[in-house]
Amino acid sequence: MIAIQKAVEIIGGQTVLANQLGIRQGHVWNWLHRHKQAPAKYIRFISTATQGAVSVDELLHDHETNHQLKHTA
Repeated sequence: MIAIQKAVEIIGGQTVLANQLGIRQGHVWNWLHRHKQAPAKYIRFISTATQGAVSVDELLHDHETNHQLKHTA
């Protein structure tokens, strides 16, 4: 499971997370289904919103994994 998906489940859904971040739910959907990661500028806030249940390192790992996939394909 990617870290952003774990965070969404812990927080209570895409809409709840989007409201906490001050963005539209569609952005969170894109992170989950298109990008497979949260934008870097939201990582600390997301980790805090999950009370550390999803760490900054886990969220950054999504970026590293996606970067590796792009360069090995």
